[in-house]
Amino acid sequence: MSTYRLYKSPMGDIVRVKMGFSWQAFFVGSLKAIVCRTWLLAVVSGLFYVSWAYYNGAPTASSRTEALILVMLGFYAVYMLFCGVNGNRWLSESLRRRGFTMVGEERR
Repeated sequence: MSTYRLYKSPMGDIVRVKMGFSWQAFFVGSLKAIVCRTWLLAVVSGLFYVSWAYYNGAPTASSRTEALILVMLGFYAVYMLFCGVNGNRWLSESLRRRGFTMVGEERR
């Protein structure tokens, strides 16, 4: 059984926010972060990689490169898990900042 918090907008609309793990934030958390002005960080890191490849050549496959990729994938997996755990709480806080008020809870 899932628990939802109900928020009422200033216009009278009701929004349900599921409590617990957010699969949407887990799978698209990083895409949403890129859309929300983190794209600048992605552009800077892309330019850094292109300039590094231009001056030093493309990275060659070695055990050190593969280990770095595995570590970075591990950090990314932890980040996605963090987004999934906190996604619905972040949505609730965003609704409150925009003037929504919590009117109750619902179990389904």
